[in-house]
Amino acid sequence: MKFTNAILATLLPLTMSIPGALAAPVVIDTITGWDGSTSIGDFGASGFSAWGQFVTAPTDTNRLTDFTFVVSDALNGSASTPVSVKFQAHVAEYNPSTRRIVGSALYSSSEITVPLTSGLEFRSYSFSPDIAVNAGSVYLMFLFANNFTLQQPNDSRLRMASMNTDVYGGGAMNFRQNSESSFDELFTGQWFFISGPDLAFSATFDKRATAVPEPWSALLLGTAAVAACVARRRPSPARQRA
Repeated sequence: MKFTNAILATLLPLTMSIPGALAAPVVIDTITGWDGSTSIGDFGASGFSAWGQFVTAPTDTNRLTDFTFVVSDALNGSASTPVSVKFQAHVAEYNPSTRRIVGSALYSSSEITVPLTSGLEFRSYSFSPDIAVNAGSVYLMFLFANNFTLQQPNDSRLRMASMNTDVYGGGAMNFRQNSESSFDELFTGQWFFISGPDLAFSATFDKRATAVPEPWSALLLGTAAVAACVARRRPSPARQRA
C-alpha cells in the first residue's frame, strides 16, 4: 500500500500541472487610456434605463471572470429631496447584427445605491460574474437602473465614463433604444449603439481546464491504477515466509 500511495503522490501532481492546460488571462482595458473627465449620459434619468458595452470573447478563453465600469455619482437634480439611482450590473449574450440580447441574463449583481454628491465625481464599480463564455461570441455587459422612472431635472442622474472614440475593435457602447424600458423589455427590444465610441471599461477573460483529462494525463492515471492493482496482488512478506 505504501508503494501505491507513493506512485499516486508522484503522478497526481503531474496531471494537475499539465503544460499549456491553462492560458494566461486576457484583459480588455480602456480605463487606463481614459482622460478622467469625458463621459456620456444621462444614465438613470429621463428613463435612460440601461447603458453598457458589448465585447467579443477572445480566442482560447471560456470564462468572463470580472468587469469594471466607471460611473459618476453626481447630484445633477434640483428636487428638494433627490432620489439616488439604484442599479444592478448584468451580462447577457448579444447579437450586434440584430441589436438584441440572446436568451436571458447570464449574471446579475446585487443592487447598488449610488451616493448623492454635489459635483461630477467618478468611481469604479467592479463585478465578478465568473461565467462560462464561448470564444468568438459577443456579450453585453450593462448597468440597469432599477428605479429607471427617474425624471430629469428633478432627480439625480449618472454619467458613464467614455473614451469618446473607437479604441476597442471588438465592441462598442450600447444603450436601450427605448429610453423608458423596463428590465423585461431589455430582452425583447432593440438596443442602440454607435460603431465608434467605447465606454471606459475593463473585462477579464480566462481559460479554465475542463474536467476531461488530456490523453497523456489519462495515461499517467491509468499507470497509477495498474501499479495499485499490482501492489494489491503482491503477497505480503508474512505470507512469503509461511
